Amino acid sequence: MEFQKEQFLSDVAEQLRVWEVPSASVCVVRGDEVLLADGVGPRDGKSQLADGETLYQIASCSKAFTATAAAILATEGRLDLDAPVAEYLPAFRMQEPYASSHLTARDFLSHRSGLPRHEYAWYGTGFTRQELMENLRYLPLSAPIRYTFQYSNFNYLIAGCLIEAVSGLPFEEFLRQRIFLPLGMEHTVAFSEDMLRSSNYALPFDREEPYAAHGIREIPFYRSPAERPGVGDPTAAAGCVISCAGDMAKWLRFQLDHGRVNGQSLVREDLMDLLYTPHIHMGDDPAHAPERTMMSYGLGWMACSYRGRRMVEHGGNINGFSTYAAVLPEEQLGIFASANMNVTLLAEAVVRDAADRLLGHADGNWYERLRRRNAQQFQELKSFYASFGGETVPGTRPSHPLADYAGDYAAPGYRRFRITCENGALKADFNTFVVGLRHLHYDSFATQGVIGELPAGLVLTFGTDAKGRVRTLSAVLGNEAGLAPIVFTK
Repeated sequence: MEFQKEQFLSDVAEQLRVWEVPSASVCVVRGDEVLLADGVGPRDGKSQLADGETLYQIASCSKAFTATAAAILATEGRLDLDAPVAEYLPAFRMQEPYASSHLTARDFLSHRSGLPRHEYAWYGTGFTRQELMENLRYLPLSAPIRYTFQYSNFNYLIAGCLIEAVSGLPFEEFLRQRIFLPLGMEHTVAFSEDMLRSSNYALPFDREEPYAAHGIREIPFYRSPAERPGVGDPTAAAGCVISCAGDMAKWLRFQLDHGRVNGQSLVREDLMDLLYTPHIHMGDDPAHAPERTMMSYGLGWMACSYRGRRMVEHGGNINGFSTYAAVLPEEQLGIFASANMNVTLLAEAVVRDAADRLLGHADGNWYERLRRRNAQQFQELKSFYASFGGETVPGTRPSHPLADYAGDYAAPGYRRFRITCENGALKADFNTFVVGLRHLHYDSFATQGVIGELPAGLVLTFGTDAKGRVRTLSAVLGNEAGLAPIVFTK
């Protein structure tokens, strides 16, 4: 179906206004033809307009690059995706010996390793890539291996370290030499320092209040405390790629040409198919029904049926940026969108709207549906964390003077939790975030600010030893079903 580029861009601009998002980067590819590769709105939130070369952090859409990097090594016979990772990384250890000796690259790339997110064992910690790999032995699995889908950036940290070990190159350099350069992605980078040296990048934004749908404020770029010149984010393989609409169009053309560029095959066709093959069921979201069904995870891509057609897709979010990419192989369609706003489904709505226009459908109403879904997700998240404290028990008080709760609390694999008592009030310092604490009931306190993506209201519960001394702090650091509290000891 004919793609009305100007009307589409006009509609995207209107939705930026409705969603209160500064700008977006969008590309649409059909076969070898780039129908659109442009920016919409001010990349700085003021007057500098985004264009097809404006850089956006694409976050977890980078996972498809990591899976492709592994497939390149498999194409060359240097990596067996089904061999135990321990064969390539002799020092590799998980908490469970069976997992240590049996998990493969395919398991990690498809998020079926049994590892939950353990997000706050890396986010903002300052641990190096090597330290994070060593810390894996302390992080509990929450499911048997290959049993269920559990999205975890640690899975891709491991995959990235595997690629480094097999190739002999730093992960970021492998991406540059083996993917960016061959595809002609001349603006795309893997180091945030390289982005900041550019004169054309989007600034990150968030809402004025956490997990709200309105208001806008500029925020800092996320940078791990471990980053320094020439040394990228320790979890780079989970989300380091920084790209633009023009370059992402080249990436999508590479997908649609089955791993070939300019007639040269970088990835064997059967391995490209493997990246798209469902490996573990994810479950369907009612908000996307009935158009999207049979949602599964492949390798670096999510696979589904979209309006009866095969589609692979992936989203991404990092401080101030939300991204979505989709490929419909049989229809020879590829679509990408990124918005410089934190935790917004607008980028996904842009991708779905473009897909529907190209497929000849006008009944999706994705902008309105996903805006409602966004608000629902925010409320669900806040309610989830608030639920751990249950109904506040009135008339209770802490069992000890507030000063007794102060101190450093440690848990293997995590950065310490520091509690301070100043002017009769407690504060928590964790992973570079410092927030106040309010008494909830008994020896439980709730955070008064955001820690990473953990909303205000996160419950910290203190425990005592046999002598009645305050010795432990526990908190549920994630919103996955069945996730146990992490216990920190003084």
